[in-house]
Amino acid sequence: MHIDHLNPRLENNAGIAIGPILFVVAILAILATAIAAGSSTFATNASQETNRTNAGSMIQIGSSLKMGVDRIVALGTPLANVDINASNTTTNNAIFSPTGGGLVPPSIALAGNTSTDVWMYTWANVPGLGTTALERVAALRVTQGVCDQINVQAGVTAGTPANAALGNIGVASTNFSAFPAAMSGKMVGCVNNTDTGTNSVGWWFYQVLGIQ
Repeated sequence: MHIDHLNPRLENNAGIAIGPILFVVAILAILATAIAAGSSTFATNASQETNRTNAGSMIQIGSSLKMGVDRIVALGTPLANVDINASNTTTNNAIFSPTGGGLVPPSIALAGNTSTDVWMYTWANVPGLGTTALERVAALRVTQGVCDQINVQAGVTAGTPANAALGNIGVASTNFSAFPAAMSGKMVGCVNNTDTGTNSVGWWFYQVLGIQ
């Protein structure tokens, strides 16, 4: 009879202990979910901030390139005769010459693929600029996130334009085709090229270096 009185007491004590344990487990589960969500948000925000920073750097590079061309043209060299060959560093009409544009070739550190992408110096039909069909431009392929931020900072209110076949820009001396209407009058911006030519498809930063 004495043993019968002890058993219910032991069972009640066991039941009381389980409640706090389940409560702690539930709290830990909530904390784990909150931490995971916070980590995801932090990673997203960090990625967006990196894209913004890189976009700003790209725009600064483009501005410097344009200033180099402006310097040469201001001294009497026609835009078509400005030498944009990175290997030419001695003549007065070379953008990368101390006596010409006074610049050094820009880095490809912010390219979409630093193994294959290079700066392209070509011509493009940017609507709303000049009186001829083509303007001198510098272009580099970038990531989509950087492309979107470039257009935000460049004031392209429509955002990154819809995909368009803009030509086999990955091949030297090949011109960009007509740009989307959203880029009308924009000296700097980013477009999405769907042309399947060599190293052409993707998001391209561009800076107009000179208008004809």
